[in-house]
Amino acid sequence: MTDSFNIVFCANQESAVLKTIDYLKEKSYTVFFAETESDLLSILNKHNIHLVIVELDLKNKDGISITNEIRNLKTIEQPYIIVFTNKADDYIQITAFNSGADDFIISPIKPTLLEPRIAMLKKRFLSKKNSDTEDISTKKFHVDKEQYIIITEKGKVALPRKEFEMLSLMYFNSNKIFTRQDFAKQIWHSIEVAKSRTIDIHIRNIRRILGNNVIKTTKGIGYTINKEIL
Repeated sequence: MTDSFNIVFCANQESAVLKTIDYLKEKSYTVFFAETESDLLSILNKHNIHLVIVELDLKNKDGISITNEIRNLKTIEQPYIIVFTNKADDYIQITAFNSGADDFIISPIKPTLLEPRIAMLKKRFLSKKNSDTEDISTKKFHVDKEQYIIITEKGKVALPRKEFEMLSLMYFNSNKIFTRQDFAKQIWHSIEVAKSRTIDIHIRNIRRILGNNVIKTTKGIGYTINKEIL
């Protein structure tokens, strides 16, 4: 396992994020820059990118649309995605999360605050050693909370943060049926989320990525993991 951690910034102007890029390079991260969607996709196809930091208001296509496109790519190992903007708008943040973003930060980006967050991501992605993992060779389906991945018969799958946390909650509490209110309190820490379609959208995305049979719906109550896949 390599110790490298690869990051790509996608923004309108490199000068706007150059200070952050230089700071991260000094911290021994490998950092790329993409000005357009095509540049970004080219980098994703050529390199194993762990983190994408994309500007919301790009010239040709907005960061939310690009996030959604990345999540639909089956040819790459899914990276962690952070959307950044100077707009502190709750609706925009919810839309970004629903499209597959893992995090949302308000610019200007402060390198000294961003780097500790990236350090935790690097630990999550890279520090897990095979000798420390549970023997899952006979399991059909496994949630690895340290690497933030799902291990299935077909290979490893990465989910957006909120969807991973929802699935993980059901996986490690397989006897419980989770209501929208449960997810809202335990994942979003806000009961208001239960009043929107946010949770249903995330459930639909999990099923789209992992298969319709991974989650069972108990009509009028909520959701639970399908024990038959475990």
